[in-house]
Amino acid sequence: MKLALAALLLVAPQTRELRHELSAVERDGERLCTIHADNALLHELMGDLAREADLDLQGLDASTSRTLVSVDLRDRPLRQAVRFIAGSVGLEAEVRGGVLMLRPNLDGTVDADAHYQASLAVSVATLRDFADHELAPQALRDQAIIEERRGNFFAARARYDELVGRYSDSTLANDALFAAGNLLLREEAWQDAADRFSELLRSEREHGLEIPARLELAWCVVRLGQHERALYMIDAIDALDSAASRHEELRRKQVRVRALAGIGQGEKALTLLDEIDTQLAGPADRRESLELRALACTAAGQHGNAARAWLALSQLCEGPRRDAALLAAATAALDTNDEVGALFAAEAARKDGVLLDDVVRAARAALGLDAHAAAAESKALERAERLCDGGSFAESLKLLREIAAQLGTFEEALRARFARCHARALSQEVGVDAALTHLREHLDSIRSPELRRELYLLTGELLEGVGRIEEAIEAYRGRI
Repeated sequence: MKLALAALLLVAPQTRELRHELSAVERDGERLCTIHADNALLHELMGDLAREADLDLQGLDASTSRTLVSVDLRDRPLRQAVRFIAGSVGLEAEVRGGVLMLRPNLDGTVDADAHYQASLAVSVATLRDFADHELAPQALRDQAIIEERRGNFFAARARYDELVGRYSDSTLANDALFAAGNLLLREEAWQDAADRFSELLRSEREHGLEIPARLELAWCVVRLGQHERALYMIDAIDALDSAASRHEELRRKQVRVRALAGIGQGEKALTLLDEIDTQLAGPADRRESLELRALACTAAGQHGNAARAWLALSQLCEGPRRDAALLAAATAALDTNDEVGALFAAEAARKDGVLLDDVVRAARAALGLDAHAAAAESKALERAERLCDGGSFAESLKLLREIAAQLGTFEEALRARFARCHARALSQEVGVDAALTHLREHLDSIRSPELRRELYLLTGELLEGVGRIEEAIEAYRGRI
């Protein structure tokens, strides 16, 4: 079916002949349009089409009064036809509730995501109207690519999976499996990613993805802790063919290093890692190399070097990966009797809101600091609580600020007492909102349901005291 669209945004000469022909018929419950137009006025064409389809036309104004369109459509669904015509002149069209509505389309002032959303809407509508067309798999792939570019990786993976499920015989199905597997790698969903790459390798459809799929499968396998199997797989890949790119060569060596470290061959892993470090190209490679070095050093018994590698990695990461690196650094420091280093890593983690209580207790006990420090901290907190009870809120806050530097070494019950006292004093000296902010921060470090309940009750009391009854009720219910 041939479709030709051209739009001329200009003023039509008065002597030029304008013409169009159209018809709209009902077939199998759907209204189909046939339209032939050669430099027809948009207003006249859309007006006649609306009348033919028993619709009210809304949205056209003087800005498009002389806009011309040329179009050749045969037996197209009404909604699709009006979208095509309107889109050719920078408008959007929608048929709803007996109305054909035209509105301005996206312009250069709209952000990229809005353009992606518009492209996605057109693709979805086209796929719905032509689900059996030979280009339908490509439409699904295009939707997946759009979602990827928008950062909606879950939606992108769902589109790839839909392509594989609905159009398993398509030549694009293998590419979709590979793309879905790579998206799962981003999520570190190793087993699910391995399943996609395994399915691709079992496919009877010809493709050029055998070595890339085998390599990514080996990556998943080694991340799942199956180190000997991963080593065997890398040996097999190297025997099949040499690496096609620097990235592929680096990926192969990274899998091998992780596998060697996993089976206890730390020295061999470190030797290979030294080769890799000369090929690093960016931050992602650097992060991976530091993690591999930490693992290899641990396997080689070099716990001090492992601690330093984990600590360096933590400086390049954010979120859970940074927290895990700090925990590994502190643990490795303890293994090499570097209690001060362990406390340094624990303090860095505490600033991120992660409390490494076991590490701190072990390090302080080894340094002989535990008993004396715990007694001093508890005594100082008791004094701050007495000051707060007596109405000396400013003095209490001053003492609490001095204690705060050691907060990461407190037992959970002491941390909860600190939070309650600090919130009460802040509420009186600064205001209830400052107290609320403080309580929210400390709740993340309190796991005991009883202690959390005490903080919720205090929050409710503070809010009730200033007349914020609805918020107080929410706090009593455990929501602040």
